[in-house]
Amino acid sequence: MNEYIVGVDIGSSKICAAAGKYDKYGKLQIRGITSVSYSGMKNGVIVDMDNTANAIKNCIKQLEGMVDTQVLGFYISLPSRIGTLVSNRGVVAVASDDREISQKDVKRVINAAKIVKVPTDKEIIGVIPKQYIIDGYDKIKDPVGMSASRLEVDSYVILAESTVISNLFKTVEKAGYEVLGMVFQPMADAEVVLKKEEMDLGCALVNIGADSIDISIYKDEKLSYTSCINIGGNSITNDIAICLKLPFSEAEKLKIKYGIIGIDNLELKDSIKVNLGYNNVIKINSSMLLDVIEARAEELLKLIMKNLKESGQYSQISGIVIAGGGLATIKGIEELGEYVFKKPVRVGTPDYVGAINPAYVSAVGTVRDVLNTMKANKSNNNVEDEAAVACEETSKKTSSKQKGPIIKIKEFLTEFFE
Repeated sequence: MNEYIVGVDIGSSKICAAAGKYDKYGKLQIRGITSVSYSGMKNGVIVDMDNTANAIKNCIKQLEGMVDTQVLGFYISLPSRIGTLVSNRGVVAVASDDREISQKDVKRVINAAKIVKVPTDKEIIGVIPKQYIIDGYDKIKDPVGMSASRLEVDSYVILAESTVISNLFKTVEKAGYEVLGMVFQPMADAEVVLKKEEMDLGCALVNIGADSIDISIYKDEKLSYTSCINIGGNSITNDIAICLKLPFSEAEKLKIKYGIIGIDNLELKDSIKVNLGYNNVIKINSSMLLDVIEARAEELLKLIMKNLKESGQYSQISGIVIAGGGLATIKGIEELGEYVFKKPVRVGTPDYVGAINPAYVSAVGTVRDVLNTMKANKSNNNVEDEAAVACEETSKKTSSKQKGPIIKIKEFLTEFFE
């Protein structure tokens, strides 16, 4: 595990990439992180393959410069909006004579859970266990090492549209890289920004992007609900552009620089100078700018509130955590959120040097999830690291291009959530 693991979040307006590995003390270190703006994706679907491929290439090249390592492949986060969760149960008999449950038994029961009717336009991309059951005893988190004659798993089977996944893979290949695996974004995000107590008591994680809002609810440390709203932070930018008669790009800059809600906005001057180029400088009313930002931000939060209530789990939520780049970077969003939700609200950021930005949550979460999975597989198997075997196979395939070994996991989400 001495090589960097690279996680990439292909969002609606930005591609974020992070590189990390464990240090000698077994602690994850994020050694490089960067992002590139682009316009090749809408609502999780590739709409411009060339634009997206070029953005991926530029992003990875920037990352390579930071870590001084060639990247041949990476892991990507899969947004919940392009995946569907289907509940299903798998059942197997414990194979060993002494009835001790092994890691192989867990893999077998996960595969058994995949036996579900799949629409012709979708495919199974992974399984998320909710709980294990041994001989009728439920709520087992890790059955390995326990004794039983029968092992069951209650799980979510993740389905995704085949064409969407295929086009995503083709775009990465077009950029000159390989998809080494996928991580379900809500799970990766939760590992980075949610506390164990929050996941146990009940918490909503809201990832607000440019054109969509992904909502996940956790209870008893398990994912219990996912949903998506097809509107995001770009709606604020559009409002600024229309109301103040500005180009979209300038409106976005104003939102990022002056996005403030609440009493702090009194610090702004009456007017703000905007340079439109060619010596064309205009003044805009700062109070109007802030009124537009606050009005749309409140509307987005009310849409989230409506979705949470429709989930039927709102009363079980102890707090809300906001991540992503759409609203999380606006000052005062926590106070406005508490006013709308009537519950504690905080902005979630990765707790790593150089990556303390809510927009980097999914990229960092992907790196952490992959490394944690590799570590768990190694400790559970107590034999040669499965990732190292895959690494050797990958080295043979890419020896002409590769300077150092790149770790590859053959199975995607199934192993990630065991």
